[in-house]
Amino acid sequence: IISNNNEISKEKYNQTSSSLFPDIGISASTQEVNTNKYNGAGTVGDYESETATLKITQPLLRIYFFDELNKAEASINKSQIEISNYKKDLIIKSAELYFSLINSNNKHKAELIKNEIMSLKYNNAKKLFSEGYITDIELNKHKNNFNIASIELDVSLNELELVRQDIYIFTGREALDIHDLDTIADIPFINYEAELLISKAITSFDSIKLALLDIDISKYEMESNRSQHYPTVDLIATYDYSDTGSGSRLGRTTRESNTVGLTVNFPIYQGGFQSSKVEESRYKYENAKVNLDQLRRSIKRDITDKVNNHNLLKKLIIANKNRYGDANIDFITTRNGSQSGLYSNVELKDSEYKLTIAKHELISNTLKYLLTDLELKKYSSELNIQSIKNINQILVW
Repeated sequence: IISNNNEISKEKYNQTSSSLFPDIGISASTQEVNTNKYNGAGTVGDYESETATLKITQPLLRIYFFDELNKAEASINKSQIEISNYKKDLIIKSAELYFSLINSNNKHKAELIKNEIMSLKYNNAKKLFSEGYITDIELNKHKNNFNIASIELDVSLNELELVRQDIYIFTGREALDIHDLDTIADIPFINYEAELLISKAITSFDSIKLALLDIDISKYEMESNRSQHYPTVDLIATYDYSDTGSGSRLGRTTRESNTVGLTVNFPIYQGGFQSSKVEESRYKYENAKVNLDQLRRSIKRDITDKVNNHNLLKKLIIANKNRYGDANIDFITTRNGSQSGLYSNVELKDSEYKLTIAKHELISNTLKYLLTDLELKKYSSELNIQSIKNINQILVW
């Protein structure tokens, strides 16, 4: 659609530029006249008449032409920037959707383990209840926990399927394989200076360029509408041919003639239509300038927020790595202890669940960091397809 809009803007430019080309037209007619009654000098009977006219109109003066041409050229530039900007949006959107798929898949794995833990606890509680070691209150608590865990498992599965469908809508293909983030991969931490990024973005960011072109387009439209009040000058050349058969008042006649002249049109009154068009375009021009000012404020706020989150996520990733390392040690200890009977199967599953949650939080925050980094790269005009290739290198099966 964006590419087609670019082609449409090119065609509008062609339409505008062609408005100064000559307008050439040929009209021809033939008719048969049957005289039923005639009073006057001479005698008139039935006759046939054939006429042909060639008319060439060459516009000489259109004050608004140049404003319209500038407006059409600005529209082409705008559509080209929109293509570039949308490609960057596609990069970010594809990463966002696939990161969501990874997170949903990891959450589903965690819910599976949690469901197994609740199932083990519930089965153990049923045995203890049958032997009289616990009350029905304790049994019902484990039963309810198991039921809730089963529902949460179904919810996570539904969320995973929903993300799959979002990817299908976006790409037109099913996401059959799901990668995961390599937890031992070296994630490069990048530092951004918010003020420098803001200074660069408010001049070179694609959205700013588009807003500036909107101002130009509305300004050219306003000037064009004002110029509609000015006179237009056309060069007119015509060639006429007529052939009238016998029976007319003058008998059979053949005539050829040509004319060359200038036509000057002075617009005087149009019921206020053109004045209203000028006022309409003036309001559009003012709105475009306000939108640019508002956009610059929003960009400043958004960059500040993303840089702060970027720095915060670095700290979270370091903390998550430490937690994941501790949870991994605890799991290995519990697994070794369960083999010698020191820990029960429930404690082993619980340790595995904590390890899975720690891993999921590390991956989730790392993916948030990578996504925020892509968004900041867009502001700095450094976002390209290589950014996605770099991310692919730290994804594993």
